[in-house]
Amino acid sequence: MNTIFTLLSCLGLLQFNIVSDFESSDDDWEKICDRVKDIPFPTEDLPTSEDIKALDTCSSEDLYYGIGMPADPVKARLCAYIEMQKGEDLGFGGAAMLMTIYANGVGAKRNFELAIKFACLAGGAPAEVQGRVEHLEELKKQNWQGHDFSICDDITSGYMQGMCAAHVERIADVERENQVRELISKWSNNDKTAYNVLRKAADRFFNTREENEIDLSGTGRAAFQIEERASLEEDFIETLKKIDRGEAPKYSEQEFKNADTKLNVVYKNIQKVIDFDMGTVTKTGITITEREWIKYRGAWVSFCKVKYPSINEISIKTLLTEKRIKMLEEIYDNSY
Repeated sequence: MNTIFTLLSCLGLLQFNIVSDFESSDDDWEKICDRVKDIPFPTEDLPTSEDIKALDTCSSEDLYYGIGMPADPVKARLCAYIEMQKGEDLGFGGAAMLMTIYANGVGAKRNFELAIKFACLAGGAPAEVQGRVEHLEELKKQNWQGHDFSICDDITSGYMQGMCAAHVERIADVERENQVRELISKWSNNDKTAYNVLRKAADRFFNTREENEIDLSGTGRAAFQIEERASLEEDFIETLKKIDRGEAPKYSEQEFKNADTKLNVVYKNIQKVIDFDMGTVTKTGITITEREWIKYRGAWVSFCKVKYPSINEISIKTLLTEKRIKMLEEIYDNSY
């Protein structure tokens, strides 16, 4: 019981500090928060001292959504209370996760009043807090029985846009890893070694592309960067799967020459733009990225020689070159 009283005390202070800082021109949502502020946390839902010890390094986000582990909403709820006690409840953790759990009725009995209380406690941009509180109030009136309410439903800030993009990407990344693991499970050691070399080259190119060819000057920069990485990763996996199924497109020597010529023309056109204006993207950055891409394309060729020797080198080079042309054409179209 001492653990519970300590936790309640901690959460009570947290509630006072956050709710008292709300600012809005429309006070309806603040009145809603005032209405629910004294609702007690269900004693039976709180973690015991044993739970706190067992879940010391837990992530309620991972437990609830099954990221890198089997989903366990009950443990996610216990973990979220622990995160609040520790003050580790930014983004999807702590109060935000408890809001989600009580709204969806997954991991605890559905309780919209508690969900609203946690929406008020979670804090964030005033417009986002208002949106969540009013959203949950409406769901309560409708006696909503769904299970897919999310903190991302009512985002307005670039910060949360990035957080939500990262959340979606973490889930997608687990699925991609599972696909690759299944694909290479029966490969030889030589095949796996060649793949690892390709994977490292891919990471270098993807990292360089994110840093140098995506405009990171706006408030949504984190989301844009994450979305670009996701796109690159998806394309990488799809290309690998197509090649493995024997569905890689075939190109002639002349088609490669044409693609290579076009690539060089687009690249040079970018370098010729006098008033180049793409925020944080620079001509130098594009040059650095181009060099990493050339290594990346070469890594694909080397990998295929080991794992898929029947595939024509020209076809792989042309396929990768055409993908790169699209990247550079997009930059050129937005550079002035």
